[in-house]
Amino acid sequence: MALVISKHIEIKAGVSIRKFLDESKKIVDGQILNHITHKTVTVKAEKTPNMAKLVAKLFPPH
Repeated sequence: MALVISKHIEIKAGVSIRKFLDESKKIVDGQILNHITHKTVTVKAEKTPNMAKLVAKLFPPH
């Protein structure tokens, strides 16, 4: 199943699966813990411009 999904990404996005994974690893969320209230705040990361282009190729508008 992983091979099928990897091949689909390579064909649709036009890049190797290695380049796709390297670009997607740049997007990480962060969590901040407030020690006084013991609440965790999640900071969402923005997509890189290159990753946004790849995702647009994978999910074109209908």
